[in-house]
Amino acid sequence: MGACGVHYRWHHVSYDNCVLREILIASMLAAAAFAAQTVDGHVVNSVTGIDVPGVAVNLVQAGQVAYSATTDSQGHFRIEGVRAGTYIANYTARGFWPIPNFLVDEDFERECGRCFLVERGDQPFQVTAGGDPVRLEVKMPPIGKISGRVLDYAGKPVPNASLQLHWGESWLCKMPSCIGISRQTKTNEKGEYSVTDLDVPGTWLLSAIAPSSWKPPESRDDQRLDWAQTFYPGVTDPQLALRVMVRIGGDISNLDIKLAAVPVQRIRGVVLDVSGHPVPRATVTLGNGIGSPALIRNTGGDGTFAFEAVAEGEWRISTNVDQGGPKLWAAQWVQLKAHDLENVELRPVAPFRVQGKIVMEVPEGVLAPKPPSVILAFNAGAAGLADKPAGTFLTGVPNAKGDFQIHNVYPGPYQILAGPPPPQYYLDSIQIGGHDALESGVDILAGAQPLTVAYKLGGGTVRGTVEKCAAGTVRLLPHDKAMWRPGFVLFAPCDSNDRYAITAVRPGEYYALAIAGDSPTPWYATTWDDDGLVNNASTVTVRAGENSSADLRAIKQ
Repeated sequence: MGACGVHYRWHHVSYDNCVLREILIASMLAAAAFAAQTVDGHVVNSVTGIDVPGVAVNLVQAGQVAYSATTDSQGHFRIEGVRAGTYIANYTARGFWPIPNFLVDEDFERECGRCFLVERGDQPFQVTAGGDPVRLEVKMPPIGKISGRVLDYAGKPVPNASLQLHWGESWLCKMPSCIGISRQTKTNEKGEYSVTDLDVPGTWLLSAIAPSSWKPPESRDDQRLDWAQTFYPGVTDPQLALRVMVRIGGDISNLDIKLAAVPVQRIRGVVLDVSGHPVPRATVTLGNGIGSPALIRNTGGDGTFAFEAVAEGEWRISTNVDQGGPKLWAAQWVQLKAHDLENVELRPVAPFRVQGKIVMEVPEGVLAPKPPSVILAFNAGAAGLADKPAGTFLTGVPNAKGDFQIHNVYPGPYQILAGPPPPQYYLDSIQIGGHDALESGVDILAGAQPLTVAYKLGGGTVRGTVEKCAAGTVRLLPHDKAMWRPGFVLFAPCDSNDRYAITAVRPGEYYALAIAGDSPTPWYATTWDDDGLVNNASTVTVRAGENSSADLRAIKQ
């Protein structure tokens, strides 16, 4: 090979070695550029249509970030040299929902399978070598905001008050009998609060709690008073509270909460073991399940406990006892009204296990699918775990024959959640001892009869068109309201032609309705038992092995 300055002569054209090398490199770069492609896009606010600068854009391939960019002041981004393949684009920006958006954490996803909710936006796209540049148009939903003040009954601002926010009606249970999605904050020195991370649109329940340092209200007619947990705009009963609808990008101000002064009473009781002997140094917790900070006491040497100033209403008293073996646990709800409550008795017991079986139809000669898991979910008003926080699920993982056991179960009411059915199957029934167990509070006690979850093959198909669907979601709700729960309520998105199809549907009568994709309130933020929604629904009959048609018109909430 000649050095630079050595000339070659081909077809009467003279080239030196350096020029040949440059030509070769240029041709290689051109080939590489031809094999790669450009991905550019534009990100706007889904509510205002205004450009969103500073959005972090990642192209993900096989679970790994392959390329990254940031939008400019006009909301544009450009990524060059993207190799051919399938990608998913992730978008994150302060003050906006990330895309895609997962409403629950990975632990819940692993335990609950397909019963978790996923915001659409994770559709893959293809980059083709030598094809046209890929253009992505993205609408990012802004996060909702609320603000206001906390005042006492004299109108004086209350600094350092605690604000509790619970997301409207949970899809697993209804407030106040569940924990659900929540946010917390405190008021500033002027009694003002601002919540800017409401990244789940829908109805929110607001309440305020005075700091312990805030002077109690004066007694009235020899009746002791104290500040109660107060719900917006100024009531102590959450059922009477005004729920605040926070839509995508909503900014609601002047939500003032005026604290209520209420009579308080005493609660006294004792913790006894199974033989009736007092249990000293047991932890006793008093809570109401609606965001109020729990009160904690330890029993004395005689096993007694006392809560001296408790607002009237419904309260749950629970106790944990750790004696070196399995943790003992007990709880009960009490109603406090007009007078002190004496002689409350708690008898903690050890956990037990629940036997169960998954029953599945399997045609002869066909390999049986893997049986789904079963979950016991307890509510704030139900049973709990002595050694785990509220909201923890108890899971039964079946063997190949469908048999399972659920350990560390304490007596009380539970909601039984069946895992998502295998392809072509539908969830048919959940029973204990041959009786339906679909309620949100199914009492499970030691020695309970076996739990049986049945799945069947086939089912029917519901399909049709949705007028003005706008990439929205179709929902099927059984006519039997006892079945308005995970596993029996089914969902499907509309495709680009405003069509949908839901397969493997349990035979029966259903309400069919569609929530428009451009609705201010997403489909998952609407309550399942909203009669207003049902009034807009169509009725469809589903028969095994048959197609049923339901053409719908999307509604906005």
